[in-house]
Amino acid sequence: MKRLLISLSMLAAGQAALAQPWSFTKIVDTDTPVPSDVGTFNIGDAFQSVSVYADRVAFRGRSKLGRVGVYEWRGGVGRAIADQDTMVPRGSGVFENFRDVNVTSRGSTFFGVGGGNSGLFYNDGNTLGHVADRMDDIPDGGGKFTGVTNAHHSVGTSSVFGGFNSSAAQPFGIYRSDDGVLSRIADKTMSPPGHAELFSAMLSWHLDGNATIFTAETASGYRALMRSVNGQITTLVDTEQTWTDGNRFNYIGHMRTSAGSTVFRAYTDDIAERLYKISDEGIGLLVDENMPPPDGSSPTYGGFVDFAYANDTLVFEAGNGAMYTDFGGSMSRVIGPGDSLDGKKILNLTFYEHGFDGTTAAFWVVFEGDSSFFSNRAIYTVTIPAPGAAGFALISALALSASPRRRAR
Repeated sequence: MKRLLISLSMLAAGQAALAQPWSFTKIVDTDTPVPSDVGTFNIGDAFQSVSVYADRVAFRGRSKLGRVGVYEWRGGVGRAIADQDTMVPRGSGVFENFRDVNVTSRGSTFFGVGGGNSGLFYNDGNTLGHVADRMDDIPDGGGKFTGVTNAHHSVGTSSVFGGFNSSAAQPFGIYRSDDGVLSRIADKTMSPPGHAELFSAMLSWHLDGNATIFTAETASGYRALMRSVNGQITTLVDTEQTWTDGNRFNYIGHMRTSAGSTVFRAYTDDIAERLYKISDEGIGLLVDENMPPPDGSSPTYGGFVDFAYANDTLVFEAGNGAMYTDFGGSMSRVIGPGDSLDGKKILNLTFYEHGFDGTTAAFWVVFEGDSSFFSNRAIYTVTIPAPGAAGFALISALALSASPRRRAR
């Protein structure tokens, strides 16, 4: 495992001195032998779902021979958490494929499918167990899950996910597992606070302590970001509200949560994509896709590919391909296309929603020279110090409509 200290070069003449002494560590590359397997990671889709917690990095990996697995690296040593030789818990055969990986203090959770079963599973270093799968009864519902979503969020021994009760393409409800006990957060038999219409779609979900934050919508197009605690649902922000510029929130999307605050993706009537933060102090605009990035590498951010929020710190991959953070209380470029690591020029970068734990971010890059004949890719981590006392600067406050903003159900 190699540590590399670099300061990113200026990308535009006359730009302010924005470079930071970021410390990068290479975790694995396409020449690395695959643990408990034959060959290396020298294949085009070698790395996906790169997640980090403390000194552990886990990811979905594919070997040069095409075999897939979930792998974890710690202190320069790699191990297979599960691969295509691993029996599916409560199943009848081995795993065939894997999706989203999320490292926690317990270990790693992941979605897996294989002989006789599919669902969310975990490995704590000693035991491979199940979080929720097709063998589980649906809480407050009839029958067993017909499936669970690969999209999930895990913290310690808790996880939240979407669950299916039919062959429909959209989850029937949102559920969480706490120390192996399943409970219902919301499903399509329920209504949003203050509305008679039933939920028609469950869209995204995240844990925040004993609270669950989620977005859902009704058939009429009403959509809201909501908070559930002990069976009580309150509305945090919805599509009936307007922003301070007079534009209505017409789309509320994915969110990330940390210590009582939530960062969410939204569009307003002007169809601009933005990231907002909601906390006890109100709602503030963090970044707008039309803002110029601090490095001057492009006229605007050009949208947001994925983002993470932890320890009051935002990290995101912008539409221009670079990764940014609010380090020091203002936006800074971390790394992106055109920069170099280990003497190699980066062509593109991929950041994943579980790729930041509050102090360390993990990502993978494609280097110049990568081709269908020889892959040149690697996973790195970078230390992201938390903001100073100033924290986020809330650009503006939410202009509330006449109706109450928090409605208990």
